[in-house]
Amino acid sequence: MPLAAVAVAAVLASALAGGCSSGGPATDGPLGGGAYGSISGGSVCAPGRVGQPRTFGIERFTDHGHAAVVLDSVALLHPHHERLVGSYAVPGEMLIGVATWPPKYAGLPSTWKDRQPVHGFRLAPRKSFNMVLGVTATALGRASSQGMVIYYHDSAGSYVTSNDLAMIIAVDKPEC
Repeated sequence: MPLAAVAVAAVLASALAGGCSSGGPATDGPLGGGAYGSISGGSVCAPGRVGQPRTFGIERFTDHGHAAVVLDSVALLHPHHERLVGSYAVPGEMLIGVATWPPKYAGLPSTWKDRQPVHGFRLAPRKSFNMVLGVTATALGRASSQGMVIYYHDSAGSYVTSNDLAMIIAVDKPEC
């Protein structure tokens, strides 16, 4: 593994463990959620092809604090033959679901028109949003990530939260 990748992995592991001695983001911030807003773990699978992005938008997060939070970035958690190609925060309770990227299907929730880039998205206390990721497979076989990591801040500090709903793309297979 290249030295830069080892360094990034070490920083991420330390941040997720809450043990970053250099003042890294805390893991006890006000943002919470998961699949459908509360479920932790599990997986969702979509058939696909190498380079054909898929939408994963079934995770809802809520600001449980007393101040607005601002999203800084999102990353895939331990990706294997997957790459993030886009990300949006969609305000509200509605979920976009799993589809092609970007999502364009009959019955697409009207909240999609209010989507905003993740970086800089501002969420008021007690409000929710749907994290919608565009993910593509980079190799044949099973592409996966173990979830996502969200970096954000509020007036009190910087935080990191993770969600462990695995995102799987079954490359060149009709079914997952």
